Parts: sequence; C-alpha cells; structure tokens
Amino acid sequence: MPLWGPLLLPWVMGAVLAFLDGRRAWVAWLAIAGLAGTLVCTAWLLPQAWSAQAPQFVTGDWPVGVGIRLRADQLSIVFALVSTAVLLGTLVYEHVAGGITSRSFPALVVFMGAGLTGVFFTSDAFNFYVFFELAMTSAFALASYGEKPRNLRAAFTFVVVNLMGSTLFLSAVVMLYLTTGTLDMLSIIAWGQAGPPFALMVPGTLLLCAFGVKLGFFPFHFWAPAVYRDAGPTVAALLAGALANIGSYGLLRFGADVLPQVLAQARPLLEILGATSILYGSVLALSRRDTREVLAYASISHAGLIIAALSLAGREGLCAAVALALAGSVDKTALFLAQDRGGERARRAYSVAAFSTAGVPPTAGFWAKAWLLRAALEQGHAWLAGLVVLASALSLLALFRAYQRERWLREGAALHRGTGAVVYALSLALIAAGLWPEPLLRAGRDAIQGLGTLP
Repeated sequence: MPLWGPLLLPWVMGAVLAFLDGRRAWVAWLAIAGLAGTLVCTAWLLPQAWSAQAPQFVTGDWPVGVGIRLRADQLSIVFALVSTAVLLGTLVYEHVAGGITSRSFPALVVFMGAGLTGVFFTSDAFNFYVFFELAMTSAFALASYGEKPRNLRAAFTFVVVNLMGSTLFLSAVVMLYLTTGTLDMLSIIAWGQAGPPFALMVPGTLLLCAFGVKLGFFPFHFWAPAVYRDAGPTVAALLAGALANIGSYGLLRFGADVLPQVLAQARPLLEILGATSILYGSVLALSRRDTREVLAYASISHAGLIIAALSLAGREGLCAAVALALAGSVDKTALFLAQDRGGERARRAYSVAAFSTAGVPPTAGFWAKAWLLRAALEQGHAWLAGLVVLASALSLLALFRAYQRERWLREGAALHRGTGAVVYALSLALIAAGLWPEPLLRAGRDAIQGLGTLP
C-alpha cells in the first residue's frame, strides 16, 4: 500500500460528500465506508512502518527542503489508527442513533479524518500546520452541530480559544524557519544537534502553548468544560477522543523528536504543569454535578498524566505518554457516547470506560497508568506516583458519583442495537487491551523507537 493511499482517500471522499445531503442514509453509509477504507489503508502500512525503513516520499520528486516530505513511522501509524477508529465509531453511532440532522455532518467528519491523517503522516512543520488547520476548521463547524443555543455557545468558545492556539503554532513555525532555514523536520533535528542549545527555546515554548490549548491541560484548559458541556455528546466524543490527539502527538513529535533539547530544558516546568493538571482536574471533577462537566475535568486530569509522563527523562516516560494517549482516546469516546443513552448496555460501557480512566484492572487504562507509575518510581519521583494514585481514586469516585446521580444510565431508554454495538465495541477494546496488554505495550515501546529522544 503506497503512503498516499490513506492520505488521498479521505480527501476524495470528503470532496464528494460535500456536495451530497448527509441526512440521507446512503450518504452516511458512504462516509462510513470512506473512513473504514482509510482505516484499512492505514493498517496496511503497519508492516512497512515496523520495518527497518519507514515508508516515505517527497512530493513531486523535488529535493528535500523544496518538496514536502511525508513519512509514516510507528508513532504516526498508531495515532492514525486510533484516531480514525474513533471517528469511524462515532460516525456510525450518530447515524444509527436516530439519523444525522445536518447535511454537512458526514463530510465534516471525513475532512477531520483527512486533516488528522495528514498531521500524523507529514514530516514538514508548515504542512503540519496546514493539516492541523483542516482538522480544526472541520471541528469549528462540527462544534455547532445541533444548532441549539448551547451548541452555538460551545462553537463560539471553541473557535475563539483554538484560533489563539493556531496563531501560536503558526508563529512557532515562522520562527523555526527563520532560525533554521528549513521546515523539514528531519533537517530541523540535524540543525538542532549542531546549533546553539538555546536557539530554539522560544519557538519550542510557543509550540508547548499551542499544543497545550489543543490537549487542554492546566492552564490551557479553560475552554474544555464549557465546550464539552454544551456540545452534543457525539461532537464531544469527536473532540475529546480524536481531535485532542493532535495535542498529545504534537508534543511527542516536536518535543521528543524535533526539539529534544527544548524538552530537556522544559521538564521541570512540565512536571509542575502535569501535577497541577492531575490534581486540579480530579478535584474539580469530584465537585461537579453536571455529568459532562465531570467528564471534561476528568479529561483535563488525563491530559496532566500525559504531560507528567513527558516530564520524566528517558524512554519509559515517553512510552507511558503514548500508552496514556491511546487508551485515553478510547476512554473518553466511550464515556461521552455512553452518557448519551440509557439502559443496561450504556451502563456497562460507561462502567468499563470509567474503570479504565481511573486505571482499574483489567483495562487498558490500568496498564498505561502502571507504566507511568513504574517510570516515576524508577526515577525517584515517588511523590508523582502517589499523586497519580490519589487522582485515580478521585476520578473513579467522581465518575461513579455522576453515574449514581444520572437516571439516564439506570432507567433511560435502551440503546439502539447499532449504537449499543459501538459502545460495546469500545468497552470490549478496553477490556481486551487489559487482558492482553502486549499490543498496547508494544505500541508504546515501538512508537518512540525512531524519535530523536535523549537517553
């Protein structure tokens, strides 16, 4: 499978769907088929990505630095697979839950998939920004889906705050080019190894802020509670389960790979921000009565776990960050979708996702948090390990207090068979990864092998 396959397919499908009425059932199934095809094409690249030479090409056969380099290494593949799977499951859920109510919804979801796939597969800083904006523009439109006053309020908040993040990111890209004379990531890595150690500190700081807004950790979290509360459950699942991966992937790609010297200098700050996010999100989740706000603050706490993992020197911390990002993506998607409906199947799916979020075995979240605990203890950060355990207990308590308060989980109308299949599939994936963790652990280990990490 050529690398351009999973890049080109969602572009073509999105362009076709833009002219069709997404409220028609066959149009929705066409969009679902397009995302399923993108997922298959991405999975087809797995053997090549795990080979000695990751698949790559330079557009137009131009020399590197003139043409745009596209590359699919292990980190790119695992993030693309999980994000596309989340988009696919969420689109299926919305279609079978009662019908799509906007003609543009399927096209926007597919365009978001095109943007995310491009973000994960590009090896050019400016092209990263282009795909980044494609995904964000789709998200801006999706945030108002439902067109109720609260949906429009969520869209306005999301657009205003994330435009600020986009401005920070573009400013960082401009500064990288002015400093290094190139936008190719591999060339920036080579420049950083030979150049002055602090020359890239300012663009690196701007990138941290930009990705902080996307991921939503403290103090860049202020948009998340309002947006996740007021957006529809399906849109919240898309934003938290798929779009937020731009933040975690960007921090791993630019921090651990492109600018490892900046990451090394920023580790004390990241440790403080990560610990603050973990504690802040857990405590605020416990204090909220609105279930969507509880889930929003739980997402902030989870973002803090990823930042705390990045703050730990060495490869174990980076492996834990990858595992936390992948498991958290499925956790948040399952939680937001399960709380949209009632009945026994929703109750079970919510419970499994809550256990995984809190790190209770046998779930994927348990192994991701266990990896973080081991990395923290090996490096003498016992206080961080204790904070993770405390936050896990608080998160579990907050999520199940929300469960006890909400009648829709206990007495609501039963899930449609199709929607039940989606939330069941997500919860079963979390349990399967807990019972057989080797794929998740190997993904975490292998995903960082090609990164220019510090020892």
